[in-house]
Parts: sequence; structure tokens; C-alpha cells
Amino acid sequence: MPEHRDESFDGADLYGEDFADARYVGCRFVDTDLTVCTSAGAVFEECDFSGAKLNASVHRESAFLRCRFRRTSLWGAQLAACKLSGSVFEHATLRPLTVSGGDWSYVSLRHADLTGLDLSGVRLAEADLSAADLTGAVLRDSDLSHARLHNTVLAQADLRGALLDGVHLAELRLQATVIDPDQAMLVAAAHGARVEPR
Repeated sequence: MPEHRDESFDGADLYGEDFADARYVGCRFVDTDLTVCTSAGAVFEECDFSGAKLNASVHRESAFLRCRFRRTSLWGAQLAACKLSGSVFEHATLRPLTVSGGDWSYVSLRHADLTGLDLSGVRLAEADLSAADLTGAVLRDSDLSHARLHNTVLAQADLRGALLDGVHLAELRLQATVIDPDQAMLVAAAHGARVEPR
């Protein structure tokens, strides 16, 4: 696997670049045009994608570990079985976005607009989703264990089958949110209700 360390690609035109099986550590892609680029099995570790355009890019089984996405545009991008552990998204464009599984544990998505996204089966353990807007999002069978959901908007979201271990259920904002019976029992208990058989 070709490896690049501490290199700068700031402002470069990498339109349509293929990053298959490459490794980038501590590299900068600030304001870089990465539109319709592709990656398969690539690793980006502690890289800075601030201001980069990743529009319509396609990534399969690639890893973005502890990367920074500030003002980054992922409009129309596809992420299949990708690992984004520890990455931080700030004022990033994340819609529309196609996600198929993957590990997003410890990701920071504070205040992110995630309305309508399908995040089914995505691992979001320990993720910071504080004040994020997940209106109409699909989180079926996702892992939200110990995720921070303070002031997160979950109106009309689908949480059926999602793991909610360690989540402060009493502070969830559930407006027409779809949950399963087991989750309903947990939410009721978190609000002090006693659930007993008839």
C-alpha cells in the first residue's frame, strides 16, 4: 500500500482521482477538489479535509480516522462499509448522502443537518450527535450505545432495533419518532413510569 505522510494537497485539482489501497497520514486536503473521486480500501488518518469538495465521490471499505471535515461538502457522496472513527464534522454538507453500514463510532456530528438520511446498521457508539437534526432519518438496527443525544432532533425518525445502551433516554426529543416495544418500555422507565401487565 503506497503511503503518504504529512503531505499537503491544499487547493489541488484531484477531480476524479482514484485513491484505491493508498494510505495518507497527517496529510492536508484543504480546499481541494475531490469531486467524483473514488477510494476502495484506502486509509486517511488524521487528515484535514477542511473546505474540500467530495461531491459525488464513492468510497468503499475505506477508513477516515480522526479526520477533520470543516465546511467540507459531501453532497451526493456514497460511503459503503467505511470507518470514520473519531472524525469531526463541522458545518459540513452531508445531504444528500448514501450510507451503507460502517463504523462511525466516536464521530462528532454536533449541530449537523442529517435530515432524512438512512443510517441503518451504522455503528454510532459514543458518537456526539448533540443538537444534530435527524428529522425523518432512518436509524434502524444502528448502534447508538453511549451516544450523546442532548437536544438532538429525532422527529419522525425511525429508531426500531437501534441499540440505546447508555443513552440518556429521558432527554430524547421524540416527536412522532418510531420506536419498537422494547424501546418504548425503556423510554417509559426513563421518564419514571411503571410498566406493569394489565
